[in-house]
Amino acid sequence: MKIVTVNQIQAIEKSADASGLSYEQMMSNAGRGVAEWLLKHLSLEPGVVGLIGSGNNGGDTLIALTRLAEHGVRTMGFLVKQRDGDKLVEGYLNSGGKIVEIYQSQNLELLDLALSSGVVILDGILGTGIKLPLRADLYDLMAKIHRIIEKRSETRKIAIDCPSGVDCDTGEASDVTIPAEDTLCMAAVKQGLLRQPGGGYSGKFHFIDIGISELSEHISISLPEMIDADFVKKFLPYRSETGHKGTFGTCMVVAGTVPYTGAAYLAGKAAYRAGCGLVHVATLREVHQSLSGKLIEAVWTVLPGIGDGYLPEAVEGLVDTLENATSLVLGPGWGLKHETGEFLDRLLDQIPANLPTLIDADGLKLLSRLDRWWTRLPNQTILTPHPGEMAVLTGLTTSEIQANRWEIAQTFAEKWGVTLVLKGAMTVVASPDSALYVIPISDSAMATAGSGDVLSGVIGGLLAQGADTTSAGFLGAWLHAHAGEIAHAKVGSSYSVTAMDILDAVANAFRSVAK
Repeated sequence: MKIVTVNQIQAIEKSADASGLSYEQMMSNAGRGVAEWLLKHLSLEPGVVGLIGSGNNGGDTLIALTRLAEHGVRTMGFLVKQRDGDKLVEGYLNSGGKIVEIYQSQNLELLDLALSSGVVILDGILGTGIKLPLRADLYDLMAKIHRIIEKRSETRKIAIDCPSGVDCDTGEASDVTIPAEDTLCMAAVKQGLLRQPGGGYSGKFHFIDIGISELSEHISISLPEMIDADFVKKFLPYRSETGHKGTFGTCMVVAGTVPYTGAAYLAGKAAYRAGCGLVHVATLREVHQSLSGKLIEAVWTVLPGIGDGYLPEAVEGLVDTLENATSLVLGPGWGLKHETGEFLDRLLDQIPANLPTLIDADGLKLLSRLDRWWTRLPNQTILTPHPGEMAVLTGLTTSEIQANRWEIAQTFAEKWGVTLVLKGAMTVVASPDSALYVIPISDSAMATAGSGDVLSGVIGGLLAQGADTTSAGFLGAWLHAHAGEIAHAKVGSSYSVTAMDILDAVANAFRSVAK
């Protein structure tokens, strides 16, 4: 699903209207699309309650309620703003619907009574163009509505285009914003819903077609993309039924030291889970001795080390094996020993220029110590920093990076000529040609040691099978995040999920795409 600013969607709709798709028809398509989504995906037997503002989202809600009433669904609309003489109100009433006015805080007890167990709430109060802070009278009414809904946890809250109270450009959110389990996005998702704190109110995103089949016909610039299961399915590497392990590539993983033995296991196993044919792990003797009986599928190269670091001359043992690899993963569990930094320095000169290479974790911090390091990277490189590692690479503060994640990811992906996976809540993937992809998943269950090693392995496994760096970046980031969601659901608590739980859920993440 494309990502747009408020001005961009307004320009797109204006162009569509000028091309013959009227605003009235777009609203009709939106309302009908909402109703059809509800009928297809939810049980509506307890009924549907619409919260109706004066703008387009309120109009969409009225049309949806009308369609639902015509299908025999019990509905009720609550006017949060006046819509005197509105034909949409008349049409809804003529279909057998009921309207209650609450815009002066009257009749709120009827809203409370209407929200029985299982009722679906359509939030069409405010539109995409609102700016904060809310006016005092609107804020007071929203606060009262919020308190009523807050008591009704057994209701299903659906936002029409955006949760009321979120700035759809910046992601700022009022404290009286109505949180949604699902947001039904008209034509595209608005960028503020993929930024925090707005994303925390939006739930899962679903596309509603309003008749604009191709946004690029109405806007000249390239738009960012929100990744979902349908998008992932289009880009997964093809898997021939007659293939063999050589068909699906060799991922070489250079990972692990004694304090971080698990990094080699997590990355190597994840590469296998992502479908590559062979994983070749290069690591220190102590790590090999610890893991060889656990990661039994891997081929091993034992490298000489010094204490908890890699000796620079260890590179000599990798030259031949690098020629046979189809992807390379560097950095997980390396530590920050000076000798390991020298090892990386020498290794960069030996990596074949066309070998897709991912650098993560301690590898990124060691990379930052090298002069003009970005000029020495292979042609197809992915960097996967979390905000702290990005701060080390760029010299910016973590707060500066978090405040401008999209822009900073794009800027440095272009400067360094890499695909940049900026990890965190709603991971951002930026390509060197300025394309931007956002993973619409934020789950604290994934904030656990080793989670990033699993991501490195998944991306490395996809690279080994021939995915280009940008595709491998957004595919791996989405599959990893979805695996985190699956692990959270299985374990039952975000407190208790481990990296092993996420690793074990990777197969289910792939399966969900296949479905």
